[in-house]
Amino acid sequence: MSAVAPSDSTVVFIRKKIRRLTSSASEAALTTAQIDEYINNFYLSDFPYAIKIDQMRSVYTFFTEPYRDRYPLDVNFNQGVRSPVYVEGIAGTLYKDRQQFYNLWPRWPTLFHPIGGDGVTTIFSFNVPGPFLSKEVVLGGVDVNGNPISVNDDGFGNLQLQVPNHVITIPAYTAVNPPLSTIPIPGMHNQNTLNPGLNYTGTKTGTFPNGIGTVDYITGNFNIEFPIAPAAGTQITLWVSQYTTGRPYNLLFWNNEFTIRPIPKLIHKVEVETYLTPVQFMQSTDQPILAQWAQYIAYGVSCEIQRDRNDFDGVNQLMEGFKRQEALVLERQGVEEIFTPNYQLFNSTQNNYINGGFGQNGFN
Repeated sequence: MSAVAPSDSTVVFIRKKIRRLTSSASEAALTTAQIDEYINNFYLSDFPYAIKIDQMRSVYTFFTEPYRDRYPLDVNFNQGVRSPVYVEGIAGTLYKDRQQFYNLWPRWPTLFHPIGGDGVTTIFSFNVPGPFLSKEVVLGGVDVNGNPISVNDDGFGNLQLQVPNHVITIPAYTAVNPPLSTIPIPGMHNQNTLNPGLNYTGTKTGTFPNGIGTVDYITGNFNIEFPIAPAAGTQITLWVSQYTTGRPYNLLFWNNEFTIRPIPKLIHKVEVETYLTPVQFMQSTDQPILAQWAQYIAYGVSCEIQRDRNDFDGVNQLMEGFKRQEALVLERQGVEEIFTPNYQLFNSTQNNYINGGFGQNGFN
C-alpha cells in the first residue's frame, strides 16, 4: 500500500486552494503574481489586525540614551503595545493617556530673561541651566518693527522662527462652490501656506519655518540669529522645562513613540509587549508561522478576490468556510488560555497594594 503524502501548508498549496475557491484555474483568469500579492496583503494586514493571538505576541526591547526621553516605534512591524513594562527587569507602568502621564510628570516651565534688545544686534549666544525637555523651548519678544518674535524648538536642537497665519485671508480668497458664500471666513484659508492653522514663515511658502539657531538641551547653550533685531529696551523671554534625571519606570506610548520618565542619565534596557506583523511570504519562507493558518489565509484571500470582482454572492458562499477556519485559529488561542487566571486585587502574583505592591507580604 502506498504512503499518503504529508499535509501541505506551503504557499503552493495556498495558491492551489485559492484557485479552486475562486474558480480561477488558469493564469489568464488570475495570475500567480496577483495571487501572491493578495496573500501578502491578507497575511500582513487583515489577518494580524483582525485576530490577536499568542503566536504574534513578542517582547519589544529598546535601550535608553542619556538625556533622551522620546523613542519612536515602527508601528507597521509592531502593531500594538501592551503591558507589562520592565526596566532592567523591574516592573514599570505603561500609559496610553497623555493626561494621566503628564498629571504624574508635569512639564513645569521656568522663565528666564537671557538677553535684551538694542534695536541693532541680531546675533546672540547665551546659556541657561540644563538639562531641559526638548520640544518645550519657547522664546519670545518684539522686534524693531513692533512685530512679535516667536521661537520654538523642533525637538532635535533646531530653533525655528514661527510666524502665525494671518488673521484675515491673504491673499483674498473667493469660494467657488455655490451655494457657499463668496465671502470667506477670516483666517480659514491661507494661500501663502496652503494649510490653515500651521505656523509658517511668510518667506518660505508652504514649506518649513525658518531655522534661526540651535539649542543644546543638556548644556543649555543657545546660538540665535534673528532676521530682524529685537526692539531696543526689550527683554527676550525664555521658557524651558528643566528636569532631574533618574532610573526610568514610567512609559507613555502615544503618537507612535515612547516617552519615558524619569529621563535617564544612563543606559537602561526597556522591555514592553507588542503584537508583531507576520513576515511576508518569500521563496525561502513559504509557510505561515503555523501550518493550520494556510486554509484560513486561502479562504480570506479568496473572499478579497471575489470582492474585487464585485461577486458578492461568491463572497457569501465562501463565508461559511472562512468563519470555520477563523474559529479553528481562535480555538487554539482559547485552549492556551484555559486555567489561566485573570489578574485581580487578591491575586498574589499581581502587583498591588495588598500583595506585592510594598513587598510580597504587604507593607514592609
